Amino acid sequence: MVISAVLVAILATMGQWWFFGPVTKCLVYPLTTGTLVGVFMGDPMLGMMAGANIQLIYLGWISAGGTMPSNTIVAGVFGTAMTILSGADAKMAVTFAIPFSMLGLLLNQIYMTVNAAWIHRADKLLDQGNLRGVRLMNFVPSACMAFILYGIPAFLLVYSGSGWAQQLIDMVPKHVISALEVVGGIMPALGIAMLLNYLGKKKLIPWFFAGFFLTVYSGLGMTAISIFSAIIALVMYLNSNNKSEDKVEKKKVKRLSVNKKIDSVEAAQVNDRGNTPAVAPEYTKKLSKSTLVKTWLWTTSTESCYNYERLQALGAANLMITPIRELYDTNEKQAEELKKYMVFYNSEVFTIGPIINGIACSMEEARANGEDVEAKDINAVRTGLMGPVAGIGDTVMQGILFPILFGIGCSLALEGSYLGPILSFVVFEALIFGCGYFMFMTGYKQGKTSLLKILKNGTIDKIINSFSIVGLMVVGAMAASRVTVNTPLAIKVGQGTTKIQDVLDSLAPGLIPLGLTLLVWWMLKKKINTLYIIIAIFVVGILAYYLGILGYVS
Repeated sequence: MVISAVLVAILATMGQWWFFGPVTKCLVYPLTTGTLVGVFMGDPMLGMMAGANIQLIYLGWISAGGTMPSNTIVAGVFGTAMTILSGADAKMAVTFAIPFSMLGLLLNQIYMTVNAAWIHRADKLLDQGNLRGVRLMNFVPSACMAFILYGIPAFLLVYSGSGWAQQLIDMVPKHVISALEVVGGIMPALGIAMLLNYLGKKKLIPWFFAGFFLTVYSGLGMTAISIFSAIIALVMYLNSNNKSEDKVEKKKVKRLSVNKKIDSVEAAQVNDRGNTPAVAPEYTKKLSKSTLVKTWLWTTSTESCYNYERLQALGAANLMITPIRELYDTNEKQAEELKKYMVFYNSEVFTIGPIINGIACSMEEARANGEDVEAKDINAVRTGLMGPVAGIGDTVMQGILFPILFGIGCSLALEGSYLGPILSFVVFEALIFGCGYFMFMTGYKQGKTSLLKILKNGTIDKIINSFSIVGLMVVGAMAASRVTVNTPLAIKVGQGTTKIQDVLDSLAPGLIPLGLTLLVWWMLKKKINTLYIIIAIFVVGILAYYLGILGYVS
């Protein structure tokens, strides 16, 4: 039990201490952590099933701007550990996870507050020219805080053994457990509704219903729905590109036929004398490929010392140490140049966000070679881009990639397949690494015009819309298959009995899950606090069970 407790403690620590974002980002998600807790505690199947049940609630929870609507790290690790210790059914994991998640919000607030102290210490070390000390400040103190706040409680929970947890479950009457199962059957509607609220542009909402009814009438699994939706989205994306090309073609023909003119070259492509400019001179100081790769890898630790005061500032300074060391010779100059990165900074840092760091490297290189680039120019570009990039990056990663991949992963896991957590983890990592590297190198090679080019041609909007179609169909399929409640109500007519569920199924299968999901979505659109919605689900689920209105579909 000691080894299990130590491993779970390390897992809980790494879930909060994002020292290597692309990997540790997956430790925020209960499907991943639940499976790992199960492996560490000797029951991987129960761990995976518990993690999948917990994950369904949090598919729509998006953390942005330093806010954490609910602590999914604590929910996944502690909720799964408690489920295994108590020997409870995986469906009960939700009941354990939610209280732990609320407690985890307090832990996160303490973590983010205390971390602000380390950036002030880093300021002093930088004044002394100690760049190595700045790097250590980004990692070591925050790791200690994560271990104290998350690791030690996780260790104590597992080390305490299963006896007390099993006694706790045995004390709960069976009818109470059955009522809580109904609550667990409704709870996924919250995560699904939050995704619907996030992805649900009016013109795309029909795709949610398409996914829902395709599932209930055809019985297709989540993987099949994902494949069909991806094909539909790809066809629509290609057609939208063709239409755009046709428009451009028509405009060009019209302009040439009427005005008899040829488009001039952009002003930036000619010099003052009207001639094509000479090739730009080679810089004497140039960042090597290995330095660029290292810098990109350091971007993945931008949030390792996340704090309320300057958010990602210390992580941003840490990643720029590597290129600045190569561009400037003296320690004094390196420390001076690094100071401009110790200011408030916050953006998405895994998929689209690395483009800003690539641009910063490009401008830093120009500055080191005597170009007219001031420190304030670099920060102006970084500050101006961090908002738009965060909007795109969080939408792509948290609003689209995560729910699609982990929604499929949950479905496979709940069918008893270990492929669920493995597939979602591997594909998610590959996409993060691939996209992050591409965007970083694009930012470096094309400079500050690169993002503007990407935004202006409308490709991002088309891609997001296409992914949203896939996301909405997957969300619809999840509403049909993962909101697992029905009604046991029946009406006696003469000598016979008419079951209300049979009547509803004759109209359209799955009307109760659909109605509950849409009701929660309506509550979210009315800006009702999610905590109140959770409480309402508990109250309604328990009352509906005891009144004989709702039952759990196993």
